[in-house]
Amino acid sequence: MQTSILTKYREARLPWYTIYPTVPEVSAAVGADAYEGWLRGLPADDPVSLYLHVPFCRSMCWYCGFPTTITRRDAPILNYLAVLRDEIRLVSEQAPRALPVSDVHFGGGTPTLIGPAEFLALMDFLRDRFALRETAAVAVEIDPCTFTAEMAEALGAAGVNRASLGVQSFDPVVQKAVNRVQSETQTATAVEGLRRHGVSRINFDLIFGLPHQTVQSCVQTATAAVAMRPNRLAVFGYSHVPSLINNQRQIEETALPDSAARAEQAAAVAETLVAAGYREIGLDHFALPDDELTLAQKTGRLRRNSRGYSADTCKTLIGFGASAIGRVGEGYVQNELHGILTPGTSQLAVWRRQRATVSPTKTACEPQSSSD
Repeated sequence: MQTSILTKYREARLPWYTIYPTVPEVSAAVGADAYEGWLRGLPADDPVSLYLHVPFCRSMCWYCGFPTTITRRDAPILNYLAVLRDEIRLVSEQAPRALPVSDVHFGGGTPTLIGPAEFLALMDFLRDRFALRETAAVAVEIDPCTFTAEMAEALGAAGVNRASLGVQSFDPVVQKAVNRVQSETQTATAVEGLRRHGVSRINFDLIFGLPHQTVQSCVQTATAAVAMRPNRLAVFGYSHVPSLINNQRQIEETALPDSAARAEQAAAVAETLVAAGYREIGLDHFALPDDELTLAQKTGRLRRNSRGYSADTCKTLIGFGASAIGRVGEGYVQNELHGILTPGTSQLAVWRRQRATVSPTKTACEPQSSSD
C-alpha cells in the first residue's frame, strides 16, 4: 500500500468498504408497501438470489460486528425458523408463480446451529416456494467449533455445494484474545467432512489487524489454510469500533497493531496466497485459477454485495430474516432488527415488523449484538 494513501486515510472515520450502499445512506423514504409492489413487479422468468440470515451463535467472538444473538438453547432458533418460514411464504406469494432461483446463501451468526432435520426441512420448504434450479449455487457459513458430522451429511443431502468457514487466525494467543479458540484440527475435520458429503467448494475467512497479531503469525495462518486447499479465501482487516459494538470492548486496544503493521500483515498474507497459486480478486479475496470468482473477474462478471465478491449476476436478491439485505431494480431494502419474533404473529404483522424503510438505491447494515 502506498505510504501516502495509508497516511491520509488511517485515522479517517469512513464507512465500512465491505458494505454497499454504506450505512449513512439509510433513509425512511420508502416502506414495506413499496417493497411489496417491487416484488410483485419482478419478471417471472428472471432468476433471483436468496439470502437467509440466521443470527445465532453459541458464544460471542469479540471482534464480530454482525447482528447475532448468543443462545445455548435450541428453542429460540426453532421459534425464529417458524417466523422465517412465514416470511418466505409471504414473499413467495407476491409473485404470480414460483420465481426461478440460481443462488442461495445462508449467513449468520452460525446457520449450522439449525439442526440437520430442520435444515433439510427448510431447504424443502424453499424448493416448494421457489423454483430452485438444479445447478443452483447453495452456500452456507460455518463455525468449525460447533460443526458436527451429522450436519455435514445433512448439508450434502440438502444440496449445499459451497461452505464458508470462519478461521480468522490459527494463532492460539490471538484466538484467546478474541474469544475464538479453534484448532487447525477442528477446521481440517470440518473440511474433510464437507468434501466427503459432496460439499466440494470451500471458502475460508481470515482477518488481519487482530490483537497480538504479527506478520509472522499471519503468514503461519495463511500457510496452514493453504494446506487445506480452500477454493477461495477472504482476507479482511479487523475494524475496531467499540463505541458501536459492545463485544469489541473486551478487546485490549493496546494489543492492536498500528496502521503500518496492519498494512504489512495484509501484504504478507497476499504474498503467501499468491505464491501458493491463488489469484488476487479485487480488494480482499483470493481464489484458485478455476474458481468462479477468477473466471468472473476475467470476463467482467465480478460483482460485490453485502457478502463480498460474487459471480452471481442476478439482478434481484431477496433477503430473509433479521437484518437481511435485499436488492431489486428499484432499490435496496433491509429487514429491521427487533430481536426474535415469536410464532403466532400474523403474516402481515411479520412483514411490517421486519421490513426496513429505506430509499431506492440505499440500504443499511448496522452491526448489533444481543444475548439470549
